[in-house]
Amino acid sequence: MPFLAQAGDFEISVQRKKDGGSQPTAGIIQKTSQNWVGDVKIENRGFKPAQDLVARYILFVKRQRAGQQQGEDQVEKIKGEYKVAELKNGASINFSTSSVKLRHQQLSGNYYFVGGGISKADDSIVGVWIKLFKGQAEVWQYVNPTTVTSKFKWK
Repeated sequence: MPFLAQAGDFEISVQRKKDGGSQPTAGIIQKTSQNWVGDVKIENRGFKPAQDLVARYILFVKRQRAGQQQGEDQVEKIKGEYKVAELKNGASINFSTSSVKLRHQQLSGNYYFVGGGISKADDSIVGVWIKLFKGQAEVWQYVNPTTVTSKFKWK
């Protein structure tokens, strides 16, 4: 009998975790970076074990650079997947997403960009989208924030 997920069968949560960073660089534009990963927990709350699942995820990262004009931000998609051989009912698994480098740039002292542009630029993770698949069939999804599905495309 094929596995069919029902409402409430899975619970997915993601916690951001710092995974290292860099020291500030000297110069007109000071630069630092931090690496982040998402610690993902998938729990099977159904009454049947789930086998041969694949968790595919996309991290949406807003990229900025000092000197760019407001609204010129780019969104990068960091994709990955994690295979789950078996997830017994009531059990959970944990895995980490790919590491994401978030940069911080800021002009030093009294410097400014002649043509305007932002003097402080910060990359940020603006969304997470995880889909659980059994074969080709999608059986569950998690999005945070909920507006991710209306702002971005899965592919």
